[in-house]
Amino acid sequence: MNLITCGIYLGLLLAGLFFNNALNSGTVHQVLIGLVLLAISAFAFNFWRYLAIAKAPVSTIAAAAQGYIELYGLADMETPIRSPLHSVPCVWFRSWVYARDHKNFWRLVSYSQSDAVFTLEDDSGICTVNPRGAEVIHMLKKTSNHHNHRYVEEYLPAKKPLYLIGNLDTRHYFSDQKTIKKDMVELISDWKSNQQKLLFRFDLDRNGEIDQDEWEKAREEARQQVLRQHMNQAHTGDFQISAPKNGQLYLLSGMSPEFLRAGYRCWVITHLLILVVLLIAIRLL
Repeated sequence: MNLITCGIYLGLLLAGLFFNNALNSGTVHQVLIGLVLLAISAFAFNFWRYLAIAKAPVSTIAAAAQGYIELYGLADMETPIRSPLHSVPCVWFRSWVYARDHKNFWRLVSYSQSDAVFTLEDDSGICTVNPRGAEVIHMLKKTSNHHNHRYVEEYLPAKKPLYLIGNLDTRHYFSDQKTIKKDMVELISDWKSNQQKLLFRFDLDRNGEIDQDEWEKAREEARQQVLRQHMNQAHTGDFQISAPKNGQLYLLSGMSPEFLRAGYRCWVITHLLILVVLLIAIRLL
């Protein structure tokens, strides 16, 4: 976005210098208005990302609360995938294959992108990351040319630092009723293995046996204990980062959050200065 915008700024500036005498004031005015709109769009683009990164709660994985958060750790997989064109161990890739046509132009032949879930680990724990729907920036890149074909790959290498901002979801890890029921049966079977302890705990009328009402109480207590275990497991790293459903930024980056904040802040100032200069130029025209 920023490079394209700067290219347009520069291209129109050079065009204005070369064709200055051929352009009338009305045309120049329209061009300047177009550049103002472009500068406003570029400013808003960078300012939105800067605010998203600056305002998102910084968290460790173990202390993460459900919702919109940012994390920074090492990206990895139990068995890292390999990029299809250059066979680089990575956790995510996208690749393009171009062929040179009869007019000597590069024509896109194929495109592929991975969507495999991988892990992110920091000093406190591990979580899984679903890259589907993410904007991936500051990744590594490899390009090669063979037999009139160009092979281009962008990838996030395995076992390297990764910054992300996205939605943390823990609910699906302890809301599976089938798993809860299975764990309840196992827990109650464990209680039954010690009859004296079972009677002491649930034989409320002390008649030496557990009646139907007391069994209901035992099952409910087993359910609550299993739910607490599931929630605790989810809160100690068994959760997933994915795209927010409300349109918030979902970003994966090979650069640190400090680098990203500084970069977006620099671009915000740059586009704001350009906007001011353009407005002054329109005023003086």
